[in-house]
Amino acid sequence: MSISLFVWLWPTLVGLILLLVMSQYHQVWARRRILSEAVVGLQLAALPFLLTIPAPAIVQLLLGLLQGWAILLASRLFFGRLPVEFLRRSTHLNSLVALGLVVIVFDAWLVGKVLGFQAWPYHQILVVLLLFSGVTGMGFLYQVIWTLKHYKLRDLDQNLDLRDLPTVTLAIPARNETHALEACLRAAAASEYPKLEIIVLDDCSQDKTPEIIRSFAHNGIRFVQGDVPASGWLGKNQAFSTLAEHASGDFIFFADVDTQVAPQSITKLVKYALSNKLEMVTVLPQRRDGWSFATVLPYLRYFWQVALPVTARRVPVASQCWLIRRQGLIELGGFDAVRHKIVPETYFARKLFATDQYRFIISNTEVGMTTAKRWTSQIESGVRFLYPTFKRQPFLILLGSLLLGALVILPFVIALIPLHDTRLLVLSAGTCGIYGLSYGLVVGRTHPLTWPVTLLCLPLSLVQEFVLLLGSMVTYEFGDVNWKGRNVCYPVIEQSRKG
Repeated sequence: MSISLFVWLWPTLVGLILLLVMSQYHQVWARRRILSEAVVGLQLAALPFLLTIPAPAIVQLLLGLLQGWAILLASRLFFGRLPVEFLRRSTHLNSLVALGLVVIVFDAWLVGKVLGFQAWPYHQILVVLLLFSGVTGMGFLYQVIWTLKHYKLRDLDQNLDLRDLPTVTLAIPARNETHALEACLRAAAASEYPKLEIIVLDDCSQDKTPEIIRSFAHNGIRFVQGDVPASGWLGKNQAFSTLAEHASGDFIFFADVDTQVAPQSITKLVKYALSNKLEMVTVLPQRRDGWSFATVLPYLRYFWQVALPVTARRVPVASQCWLIRRQGLIELGGFDAVRHKIVPETYFARKLFATDQYRFIISNTEVGMTTAKRWTSQIESGVRFLYPTFKRQPFLILLGSLLLGALVILPFVIALIPLHDTRLLVLSAGTCGIYGLSYGLVVGRTHPLTWPVTLLCLPLSLVQEFVLLLGSMVTYEFGDVNWKGRNVCYPVIEQSRKG
């Protein structure tokens, strides 16, 4: 063992073991702030020696990530933003995983030395990674084709008469929405649905949102005044809850301000729900607002919704607009059951999916749902959404980042680098083609005007997603995550008590 490796290894392992001991013994845990400073000091002292270890660059990179991980775990103990019990359990789990990975990486390197590897077999590793990437891409492609085939408007009962349709409440929460509210309400007022109630909640706006809502009173749009969020409630979830209390329709159709309904949209969705005996439908709207960063460089949340396998725990859900039967919402506990959840509709969708009473569909010209969400709003949504999705666990973010980088981003990187290895070029090009086809099928439906350029920007969107993953974790752990001027960190952190 080289001197550099030894000098790097002992303080790194001591720091991780100290984190594990802190999480196990309450007497040590009581002194976590002081001991976390010691852990950070140990990691920083060892860091320079990492660069001098006679090991392949990929091993140095993995060991560096593990060391950065240890610094993050110690830093979150020092700041102490999370509930104490969740923080202790999370530290225990993360330090165990980190210690295990240090042993695995170190043992793999030793095996290479024992077997006499004079040079790390980079090409063979890249070939294996590209093969795994290609298999993953084929899985995505299959799931995308399956989703696009099954989750669309179909099996409508042609015998349904407009007079037999149930009452519907279109419920729109609005907070500081002067940029899009008027167009949204104008489209809502033009709906052809015969039994429609429209209510709009002003969620304590500081701009002219209330005046705009009241100006549509002659169109039958009802104004509801929201309140400051109660303790433990996310503002938007409380707005949903207030809207549900004021709603009188058999179904409630929740819609964001940056989403617009066509005259036939609500009629189509209600007929689809009734024809298929559904309690809930979520709709992924289309982008038809022309060229912008938001349309050519979209946040990839809804691509993953379509491309990842559907299970009892993971069902595709669109948050911009969703329809649910009011009685079903009440029976599932209403919004009180999801007061602190970033995506409350996911809870209802999973419950109803288990009884085959939920569907996710992608809008088209027949449905007519469109959105015009700005790029900055998409980035804010990504930061707000990703870390809670990964259970607020740093090791899951690290794992997700590594998988995204190694299985999805890597083929595009190799394809852009001039290599003389024909095998790598063919594998990377084929894998990029598979991912491109999967993504193209989705954006062809969701971005019908800009899809060719949106497809070409896929590598940039993937890099953006990678940055958002890490940025979401860092922001939740050490900063403020804002939605419409409100910090959502603390209600989400409060959720950790039950996590």
